[in-house]
Amino acid sequence: MTVPQADQGVPLFSDADLDAMIVEIDSGRSVPEARDIATQIREFHGWTLNKLDVFENYLKMYRRVAGGGTYIDAFAGTGKGRRVENGQSFVRDGSSLIASKSGAFSTLHLIEKNKDHFELLDSEVKVLNSRQSSRIYTYHDDCNSKIRELLGGGELDMQKPCFALLDQESTQLDWDTIERLANWKTYEPPPTNSGRPKKCKVELWIFFNSHQAMSRLWPHDRDRFPESFSPQTLDRVFGSREAWWELWEQRRTFKILIERFTEQLRNLGYQYVLPQLIKDPITGRPQYHMIHATDHPSAVSFMRWAKRSTDGFENQQLPGI
Repeated sequence: MTVPQADQGVPLFSDADLDAMIVEIDSGRSVPEARDIATQIREFHGWTLNKLDVFENYLKMYRRVAGGGTYIDAFAGTGKGRRVENGQSFVRDGSSLIASKSGAFSTLHLIEKNKDHFELLDSEVKVLNSRQSSRIYTYHDDCNSKIRELLGGGELDMQKPCFALLDQESTQLDWDTIERLANWKTYEPPPTNSGRPKKCKVELWIFFNSHQAMSRLWPHDRDRFPESFSPQTLDRVFGSREAWWELWEQRRTFKILIERFTEQLRNLGYQYVLPQLIKDPITGRPQYHMIHATDHPSAVSFMRWAKRSTDGFENQQLPGI
């Protein structure tokens, strides 16, 4: 193929030349996709690793007292995550596989909306031993619609304990979903002051993205970043405009939102609602809050023990009863 000179006043390539190039590109050898799971799963940051350690420790105690119930993971992910340490990459179990292997639950419902993540999760579940995998149901679905379906379909045992991990990445979780979970079972107080509750509501461990998503949706400089404000998202996260509007009118900072969210959980009837600020263990910067909502005093004690027994858990101001 002869390439004309640029100063001849004609195009560098003719239409035929361009067509030939397209054929050559189309017929070229495709680049194979990496099949190493470590290239496809999310990376676990330090605060995530700490959270998973707490969760794993908590389930050891949960199994002894409340084992045999139902587990719901609303954002089950890929089942595993990647961590980098001293320049080397390691793969470790995420929340869904930790719960699946813990022996703490009779049935587990793992929900993941992302198709690629779901396929990886499903493949991880299938290689578990039969005793573990036979208890697990996986769903490629949005958790808000799937949890509504599960609670209304009679598939869950209301007579046994239920634990729901609502570990969203940002603001995917609707308040309506939290409310449905909280209202599915009714709290019945113990017969004596020192006894155990007769019945407990669904126990919740909720990720509240206070210092990332909420800070962006609730800009401090309203004149400079007016497009950041998202009332529709806040309506969905808090359930209604009335739940947060007066805070906006009072020009409160985004940090007030965790107090309002916690207050709303208490209004759902939970006996203990304990938010905890999670920081980056390296930089010390606040990242988000994990909120534990339960009716059982032993659950509070177990969570405190799980946090204290976890190496590297950076927040020392642990909530009490």
